[in-house]
Amino acid sequence: MKNKETILLYNITPVELKEMIIEDLKIELEKLILKSNMPEFYSVSEVSELLGLSNLTIYNYIKKGFLPANKIGRKIQIKRTDVEHALKEGKSLKYRR
Repeated sequence: MKNKETILLYNITPVELKEMIIEDLKIELEKLILKSNMPEFYSVSEVSELLGLSNLTIYNYIKKGFLPANKIGRKIQIKRTDVEHALKEGKSLKYRR
């Protein structure tokens, strides 16, 4: 036999437990679906649309090091994770000096 763990639950019905598990699974599946549909890299114009800023502002953020980017040939690519980080920072990007 494999290792079996015993979990004791008090004051919860099997139906409530089932509903809680299903709800958590739905949330995790939605996160996975959203991440799979998103591109790994964005262009400067795509980032400017996402952040609601001009292309020039994005170029300035890249130049100042606020937004990391890779240059491949003549194209500038910005990682999705870096854009997400910039979105989390929100206002702080605008007021950095």
